[in-house]
Amino acid sequence: MPIGQAVAGKTVRAEFSGNGRDSATVHLTNGGAVALKLTIPAGTVLAGVNGEKQMTLRSLATDLAAHGEADAALPTAALSSKNSSGQRALTLLPAGEPKVAKLLAFFDKQPDLPRPTAQLAIFISLEDLSWPAWQQWLGPAWAAENPPKQHPTPAEIAQAVDAAAFVRLTVPEQKPVLLADENFKRLALWNPWAQAKAMALYGITLDDGLTGDPAAAPDLSKLLHTAPNDNCPICRQRAMMQKGNEF
Repeated sequence: MPIGQAVAGKTVRAEFSGNGRDSATVHLTNGGAVALKLTIPAGTVLAGVNGEKQMTLRSLATDLAAHGEADAALPTAALSSKNSSGQRALTLLPAGEPKVAKLLAFFDKQPDLPRPTAQLAIFISLEDLSWPAWQQWLGPAWAAENPPKQHPTPAEIAQAVDAAAFVRLTVPEQKPVLLADENFKRLALWNPWAQAKAMALYGITLDDGLTGDPAAAPDLSKLLHTAPNDNCPICRQRAMMQKGNEF
């Protein structure tokens, strides 16, 4: 049973809380005499009293015993880069955000997708967020590090490249302002973690054997991991490692 239906029918009481950004929790109480299997779909939107919204990134299914209680942690993304950081009570909203439905379908195939990648892809889709604005969003987490690190890291640059690639695959006509940033372009193209994907995003030719055409940039769908065994670099590397372990 979807959580919205259960709550609307007063079968279940759900108490949500979250930090306005990347995480939320829910406490579920079944007031009935029948056990329930509840689902919280990916894309479920939760709102604080200040109007700030965050959205679940993964589906959750849980068995709730008759007269039973359960707690769950929910990975989320903010729906506005203006969201403040701080714990607050959240209310379940009846509708999701249609502008990111295609992104969520891609995310569902990415069990190891870093939360920052998903967050930036959502911000690009909803706000066309710039590279400086994304660094500003990450700033509080960077400032809290002890000892401090130099940012952006190669991993953070790769995550931003992946986020832009997801948007390009789901909304081909969108031209993210992030990709027009010369500083980001330089970082992306010089980053060995993301160079092939960055070249594909910028339409720079690369003979990597993926397309069979040295004059064409590689296909983004073949560089991003979108399905099990899809022959992306991750799957190819895993297959090589497994082959090397064979006796």
